[in-house]
Amino acid sequence: MIILNIPKLTEETRRNYVKQVKEMGEDCKVALRNARADAMNSIKKAEDLTEDQKKSSEEDVQELINKYNKVVDEKIKDKVEELMSV
Repeated sequence: MIILNIPKLTEETRRNYVKQVKEMGEDCKVALRNARADAMNSIKKAEDLTEDQKKSSEEDVQELINKYNKVVDEKIKDKVEELMSV
């Protein structure tokens, strides 16, 4: 059996973890923006779609990106609250 003593988190350690969480959240948002850009480029290059279909597809992609940006924001908020609670 292995016993590990893990010290309680200090205020400074908590703040460092919060910074890391926020950085990870920003990385997620950057990945979402890159995915949106790739999807938009694919839609624009599609020759078999009409202009209305392209516009509709672009709006659908934007709605999905907005939805997942909100999910990322909520997860960040929840994790920050969890880390800062004693």
